Amino acid sequence: MRIQRTRRSGLGVTVVVFTIWVAAVSTNAPDEIVRVPTGKAVMINGKIEPGEWSDAAEVKMPSNACLYLKSSGEFVYLAVQFPASRSGFTDVYIASEDGVYDLHASAKLGERQLQGGKWPEWNNWWNNRGWVANVSQVESFEKRTFVPTNVREYQIERSHFRGRDWRLMLDMSLESPGGKYTVVRFPTSASDSNPEKWLTVQIEP
Repeated sequence: MRIQRTRRSGLGVTVVVFTIWVAAVSTNAPDEIVRVPTGKAVMINGKIEPGEWSDAAEVKMPSNACLYLKSSGEFVYLAVQFPASRSGFTDVYIASEDGVYDLHASAKLGERQLQGGKWPEWNNWWNNRGWVANVSQVESFEKRTFVPTNVREYQIERSHFRGRDWRLMLDMSLESPGGKYTVVRFPTSASDSNPEKWLTVQIEP
């Protein structure tokens, strides 16, 4: 277990990050291909309505979380459903023909690119051109608290990342008592700087 103390500007709270190596419950091993089917467009509102993702590829993740993937027209849709009664935010890592990127969604949206094997610090928020995700809603400005968020939904332009085959990794930052966050990674053995063990997703033409 590696413990690192840092600060997430998107939430304005101190985060204690625990990297947990949990046995994946997914039936899709990282070296298998998850085919992203064509389906209906989704409203990006952080809510999974009945049947809304029934036409998507479904990938089981640690702690009973779930990943949904589908495409519609010029967009790829992605949803991360956290474990029951858990709230949090996400970093979706995508490796394509033109680089490796981190798409962050919390109270802020931000994108950064892996450079020289290292991730730059977060200093440029709201640079999410070509994609959008639901953000945390403020519950109290005085207490700096947010409405619990159990789902993160993304809409990504297919042209934003070249090629039909993407490598994908997720960090789920799940809220714990005291305003701290526990990070659960999928695939669990993956490194955020090396896509070799990431999930392979293939988008239908």
